[in-house]
Amino acid sequence: MDERFLESAEFYQKRYHNFSSMLILPSCLLFLFVLGFAFLAKKEITISSKASIEASRVLANIQSTSSNPIISNHLAENKEVKKGDLLIQYQTDNEETQQNTLASQLNSLRNQKTQLELLKSSIEAGQNQFSQADSYGYEQSFKDYQSQISSLTDSVNQQNSNIAAQNAASTNSQAELGALLTEAENKLADYRNLKTAIQTDKALSSTSSLYSLYQTYAKQLEQAEGRQAVKEEILSQIEAQISQLEGTISNYRIQYAGSGTQQAYTGSLASQLASLKAQQLAKVSQELTGLTQQILEAENNLKLQEGITQKGQITAESDGLLHLNSQVLGSTLVPEGTVLAQLYPAISKEKQVKIVALVSSKDVSTIKKGDKVRFITQDDANKQITLHSEISNIDTKATETESGNYFRVECVTNLTQDQANVLKYGLEGKFIMITGQKTYFSYYRDKIFNLN
Repeated sequence: MDERFLESAEFYQKRYHNFSSMLILPSCLLFLFVLGFAFLAKKEITISSKASIEASRVLANIQSTSSNPIISNHLAENKEVKKGDLLIQYQTDNEETQQNTLASQLNSLRNQKTQLELLKSSIEAGQNQFSQADSYGYEQSFKDYQSQISSLTDSVNQQNSNIAAQNAASTNSQAELGALLTEAENKLADYRNLKTAIQTDKALSSTSSLYSLYQTYAKQLEQAEGRQAVKEEILSQIEAQISQLEGTISNYRIQYAGSGTQQAYTGSLASQLASLKAQQLAKVSQELTGLTQQILEAENNLKLQEGITQKGQITAESDGLLHLNSQVLGSTLVPEGTVLAQLYPAISKEKQVKIVALVSSKDVSTIKKGDKVRFITQDDANKQITLHSEISNIDTKATETESGNYFRVECVTNLTQDQANVLKYGLEGKFIMITGQKTYFSYYRDKIFNLN
């Protein structure tokens, strides 16, 4: 070849712009690249499903506390509530009326106990401790008690007065009988002296009370013809007087012995008053015991009724977000114990959610705990959000649905603050479970030959 041709552009155009250089060589290079990619590059083996965002934990189950009609319902999906916020208000007219009645009864019993304790202290002190008349009659009871004391005191004093008068009369009577007895004994002694003087013919002392009678008898003896007969007659008269005086003295002595009896005074006033006081205190103490028991029963009944009345409203137990039970949504009559809603923690504070998906029974055998997952959803601004996590739980029992049996798969995912601020409970998205990796060659080979 002429070397001058190498300096020509036409030579290079014909040399390199032919079929082999423009098609075959690039095709070979491309084939080599594809073949290398197929054997070296790997493809993720995934299973896709739908999933939703749920709370990682439930703060509280909000259950119906009454079967009464609901008159105020403040429940709303994803509503943020504070601790103590009113959620449900029931109709509780009857319960409130019963509570007010029990409270009034309890106050009345407590006031009665206070007045009864005043009665007890009044009896113990012996003075009226009531500042004003009470409606239970306890002040009047104390006045009646004082009247009993006065009546008992007057009765005992009257008895003692009568005994004193009787004793004084007895003393006077004994003194009079003693004087009569002494007088009769002196007179008897004088008659005996007179008898002795007549018998012995001796003179009687002029100081004797019978000296004049002695002189009369002496004159009769001097003038009498039959002296002995007259003397015997006079002695007989004197003897009759002596016998009569002895009988009189004997009667006086009997009367004197009986007239000296003195009656004892009634000294039991203090014991009677102490017994009366003890009886009154025992009666009051017994009534206090019964009243205390009634107060305890009334307090228990009021506490029970307050609990029933408190069931007339439901308040939030803590801060959080509401998730409603769709089965009773809008109902005004709900049986007691029915779950109305659940209280979830705020995502912005919790920074953790649970991604829940339902996987068909034919795919669940290919996944296991710890497998990587991706959850793709959109926020309110239609901005795509991708969450990465791992499978944390797979149900061992299938859940029956209208579309068939599915297994519940859960993933607990930690969020960044930006993600926590935009995500909401209930958001749905695509749930991708990564079960493994294969080269593209192996992947398409298994697809073509239907290999597992």
